[in-house]
Amino acid sequence: MIDTWILVFAGNVGADHAIFEQGASAGNVGNPTVVEQKKANPVALLLSSAMMLRHLQFPSFADRLETAVKHVISDGKYRTKDLGGDSSTQEVIDAVIASLD
Repeated sequence: MIDTWILVFAGNVGADHAIFEQGASAGNVGNPTVVEQKKANPVALLLSSAMMLRHLQFPSFADRLETAVKHVISDGKYRTKDLGGDSSTQEVIDAVIASLD
């Protein structure tokens, strides 16, 4: 079975400033209860953080974070509802942190 998921994250880099941001997961758009219930998908924020780390010349840290996120999502045990699971935001973050070790 092939999993398909789309997350949007971006970085705008100029000569003096850079901004890295998460986009909106389709399951979170216009749904404030997702945040209130602590079910928002943190993956785009984590991946934009990796993009920022790479920009700040910390590629090994960026690689570790990206690898941990990919491992957690591929494993399938911890996923938010928009990715086909029922994990909370914190459970996904905790799984990524544990995967960093």
